[in-house]
Amino acid sequence: MVGILSYGAYVPIWRMERGEIASASNTPSMGGERAVAAWDEDSLTMAVEAGLDCLRGIDPKEIDGLFFATTSSPFKEKQATATIASALDMRKDVFTCDITSSLRAGTSAIKAAFDSIKSGSSRKVLVIAADCRVAMPRSAFEQIYGDGAAALLIGDDQMIADIEVFSSVSDAIPGVWRREEDLYPKIFEPKLDRLYGLIKNVGEAVGSLMVKCNLETKDISKFALYGPDPRSYRDLARFLKIDPRTQLQDPLFDSVGITGTPHPLLLLIGALEGARPGDRIVCASYGDGSDAFLIKTTDRIEQIKGRSRGTGYVSSKKTIPSYGKFADFKKIRETGWPPQNLKASVVKYWRDEKWELPLYGMRCKKCGTLQYPISRCCMICGEKDNHEDIKLSHKGKIFSFTHDYLLGPGTVPGDGINAATRIVADMDDGCRLWLEMTDSEVDEVYIDMPIELTFRLFHQKGDFRYYSWRARPVR
Repeated sequence: MVGILSYGAYVPIWRMERGEIASASNTPSMGGERAVAAWDEDSLTMAVEAGLDCLRGIDPKEIDGLFFATTSSPFKEKQATATIASALDMRKDVFTCDITSSLRAGTSAIKAAFDSIKSGSSRKVLVIAADCRVAMPRSAFEQIYGDGAAALLIGDDQMIADIEVFSSVSDAIPGVWRREEDLYPKIFEPKLDRLYGLIKNVGEAVGSLMVKCNLETKDISKFALYGPDPRSYRDLARFLKIDPRTQLQDPLFDSVGITGTPHPLLLLIGALEGARPGDRIVCASYGDGSDAFLIKTTDRIEQIKGRSRGTGYVSSKKTIPSYGKFADFKKIRETGWPPQNLKASVVKYWRDEKWELPLYGMRCKKCGTLQYPISRCCMICGEKDNHEDIKLSHKGKIFSFTHDYLLGPGTVPGDGINAATRIVADMDDGCRLWLEMTDSEVDEVYIDMPIELTFRLFHQKGDFRYYSWRARPVR
């Protein structure tokens, strides 16, 4: 059998009230709020966060394959998965693959991982789906979309849920599209897409599952389905004849929004968090057709509850106070950030990959000092070429800090002043790091404040994107 071994998720800390968006565009509010990626986040950085959450307590060196599913990769020609694999500290011989261009890329990646393990070419495959879509200003999508990521580890041993069967439907309906030259997704007619695309395709895919397993909808504990808006969930429940109160997994629209590619997997994780042994769950996506699969939970489902943060990120939030700051975060208007740092070197970034991405430091074999970054000489005793590489801790506390009002990335949402907080942190493993803060406001930073590391976009030079680690308040 092949199934799910672990799960993880990530939702950015920032929320935007839909009333603020509606007020800025003079349109009706859909109510609630949506998740918004910070200025230094994108689908790649959120994928790393979800992957870290999924792999808590699991050695990343055990992973044989990594699939990244998205419609909003920061690169049109460069494999984002290679950067993600390095940040997660995976083996160099791990198979990496980007699966893009469709909102059902996440479930397609699950199917590819399942087939890889079934064939014997892999033992464990990590599937991460993430999207950070930008909607056209004043459009309904601006309120509907949300940013987030979901990760599932697929394998054939110690499963928390068996994957019992798949079904797929392919359909060339116009649906949602975005061409190479387009900044924003477009749709021909939402009603047409809902009735003749979503309802028809998801209905066929889920119906095929029921027939293959000789099951009825009443035999399913939860349905984790993709829907482009709240109305579509009501229509899907009615068409599939399921109880929306007990069988339909909360679509998270009021608190997060529709996250795109990761959305059905994010809902599946929510269902797994509340599942009991023996529960059956259906997960289905939509986009030029539909993929659906059926899982049955095992006794191990109870053993891993609480190990990962999962959808717990939903309740950890801060509010963006204005549409202007929201526009800055979504880069709808020019802010000058991330900076075009003239001192950045692509060659140096490539050369120093081990301490920039997977975050390794060094321990001097003579005096025992743990230090960062890696260099030839110990900064304490001066010993040359006599050290071992050490994976650094991701948690610590602030030793000292300063607020830079001259060169700040605009991370402070409250007062509109562009301030950057830079800290010296004592990490739990004894290493002392110089870091930039993110997701924080000036007045909440203090000495001995607990912090944790987060993978973020640092800057750009020559249109190349540089990623590394920042600190944030513990979520």
